[in-house]
Amino acid sequence: MINSVLVVEDNEDLSLLFKLVLESAGYQVATVDNGLNVLDFVEKIQPQLILMDIMMPEISGLEVTRKIKEKLNYGSLPVLLVSALDRLKDKQLEDSKADGILYKPFNIDDLISRVDKLIN
Repeated sequence: MINSVLVVEDNEDLSLLFKLVLESAGYQVATVDNGLNVLDFVEKIQPQLILMDIMMPEISGLEVTRKIKEKLNYGSLPVLLVSALDRLKDKQLEDSKADGILYKPFNIDDLISRVDKLIN
């Protein structure tokens, strides 16, 4: 998909917010509500960026990001993590190989700017 973003968020309201904001900025958005199905969605829709919550049931966004980045075809796929935790340890972020983090609460313009920058 051209200009596509995969949103991985278990909170329905936040998932809808991300979808509406990113679609209004011109992106095609697919959503998934857990980290277990992410690799299937990545292979199916070929997103240009993944916007992923860290705190999810069953598997954390940090672990999912690490798995994505270890896949041969997806090492360069940008992943922007989203967290309500005000500070992640630098080591955790580095180990995940994520391309950035957006802390909640976030500014919508900042979200769009960060996504634009990582995709372009």
